[in-house]
Amino acid sequence: MLRPGRLEDHAVFARLFLELGVDEPPPPEPVWAAEIAQLSLFAEGPQGVGAYAVTNVLGDFGFVRQLVVAPFARGQGLGRRMMTHLAGHFRAQGCTRWGLNVKRDNTPALELYTSLEMRPAREATTLRVTRAQLAALPSASPEGAVVPVSLEDCGALTEAFGMIPGKLAASAASASHRLLGLVDPQAPARRWWGMMDLRPGPVLFPFFAVSPGHARTLLEEAFGRLGEGASSLNVAVVDDAPLVHLLREAGAQTRLETLELRGSLVDAAP
Repeated sequence: MLRPGRLEDHAVFARLFLELGVDEPPPPEPVWAAEIAQLSLFAEGPQGVGAYAVTNVLGDFGFVRQLVVAPFARGQGLGRRMMTHLAGHFRAQGCTRWGLNVKRDNTPALELYTSLEMRPAREATTLRVTRAQLAALPSASPEGAVVPVSLEDCGALTEAFGMIPGKLAASAASASHRLLGLVDPQAPARRWWGMMDLRPGPVLFPFFAVSPGHARTLLEEAFGRLGEGASSLNVAVVDDAPLVHLLREAGAQTRLETLELRGSLVDAAP
């Protein structure tokens, strides 16, 4: 049986969230209640909840934020049934495209998603970066200022860094996200040199910077906002192999490698 998520589902959601294999802790119950429950779908059977999904409808784009199949339910086609249902849900909301993030080494999931005509569009590498490792990056850029990102800024940032339209605005409307951008305050129209979404964990996802110096400016700002108690943070660097290389050379540990897949709902199986 497929059913919408309920407030009382937080415990099973938090348990299955761990199957994602990420360093972020499960969102706490207040975040679940305020931001996630109403966007979730659960597959429940005699053995309990076998899977859940969390989705966003972003204009004509359907985004699968999370899809988790419980260990006891794997290998039975439940993931495909969930995706087929989500495709129909997105089409009913007027979506013509869809996408999600997946680990690069998750072969069964990649086979499922590519069979639904999804293809890699971007890649991200999440690295654990310490304060000391910032010293290996070029000096922080003297240009620009780090400022909170408003809803009005989201369109320009989306265009500047090639993000899915509407996704950044959805994050800006969520209390659990802190969007910060590096901007030229002197330009008549805002010119963006980078941005980051500071999430619990702490995690910066996504993270964009036009140069290593601008990346250092953003990272120093993130550590400053976290306070002296934070010795490291996870940084999801998107489509920036040179910055990934520099951070790895400085000793940053790779925690996660993902692909963003996108596809047409017109081409996907019904």
